Amino acid sequence: MREGARLVALGTPDRADRASRLASISTSMGIPCSIASSQRDEEFDSFDQGAIDWKLQMRAAHWMVNSSSMITFGQSPSMAWSASMTFAELEGCRNVMIVDLPPDREMISKSWGRVIGKVRQIHVLFFTEDATEAISGIEKIAKEELLSDVRKRTMIPIVCSYSENDNTARVSHALGSFEVKMTDDEGGLEWLAGFLNALPLSGPGINGLRAAASWK
Repeated sequence: MREGARLVALGTPDRADRASRLASISTSMGIPCSIASSQRDEEFDSFDQGAIDWKLQMRAAHWMVNSSSMITFGQSPSMAWSASMTFAELEGCRNVMIVDLPPDREMISKSWGRVIGKVRQIHVLFFTEDATEAISGIEKIAKEELLSDVRKRTMIPIVCSYSENDNTARVSHALGSFEVKMTDDEGGLEWLAGFLNALPLSGPGINGLRAAASWK
């Protein structure tokens, strides 16, 4: 795959979170990535998040990737989550937010509320399949209308999701909404990795977005 963008992710030490998994998938595709986390001798929920050199991490990076569930792992991860997006703005790096279900599913309202508080800083919002259903319930919006409704209400430039049942990517943006049927059995994070890599290369407007969304 042709290199289009470098990614930075905030991840857990075991790399089991969605942002770390996206970075791992991107690396396997030949996309340069780095993961910021705690040191080996630190507890993740209380690690020294101020020691992360975000300016260095984001050097030449196009995307800063976070997952909404990160804020449920403790005060330090939550603070790092917020700081990463602020530094991304300062460094000209665009923020990607993966909206997923936290380990404690009762925390979904809290994590979604924190995302809503950061909409001004987010450029790409991606819903996992299970989070789509959960957020639809919270917002009392039909799943089929969630992407377009969230985009209109928040003005986030790109709101998207991927259905692994029918291998279909769904994208909502300022020019409308569209679906792209992928030819292979892609996972949602695999599709997102390719989409993020292709976006800087695909050109402006609806045709560019469609090309990036069908990157295979």
